[in-house]
Amino acid sequence: MPAHDLHARFLEVRRRAKGPVAVVDADTMFVNSAAAGLLSSADRTPLWAWARRWLGAEPERRPGRLTLTSGTSSGRCEGVYDDGALVGAVIWLTGAPAETGPAWSRLTDSERTVAEHVARGLTNRETAALLFISPHTVDYHLRQVFRKFQVRSRVELARLMAIRAG
Repeated sequence: MPAHDLHARFLEVRRRAKGPVAVVDADTMFVNSAAAGLLSSADRTPLWAWARRWLGAEPERRPGRLTLTSGTSSGRCEGVYDDGALVGAVIWLTGAPAETGPAWSRLTDSERTVAEHVARGLTNRETAALLFISPHTVDYHLRQVFRKFQVRSRVELARLMAIRAG
């Protein structure tokens, strides 16, 4: 299947996706914005291998966890076929990465510093004053951290920080 057909399948799936989704084949990977914070280009090969194992197994023997650069996650998969041959896969990631270690390396120093202050309970204004930056800059960095870790609140971020420390 040409990459443009796979891209068309991705656009179709993305419209109805509620969470992180990727469409992969041996050479290509398309991700929605929810998956962009979880996946890197290095994840394409393991995702494709996982999808082929998942699709080729009986339901009770399907691999549950997949290893990503951001940690381990779970998912479900649907094959993309061309004349009966498997040419791609749609992967819905159903769990946030269970391991937080490698994902922390994807944060910039500024994002990491802001995340640490916010996780300790400081407001954006307090964090800005401590770091000598604008509260708007703190908000920007915080939104990037939330996107990269797929969290929606300061409480979720604090939990991740506690797991990391713990």
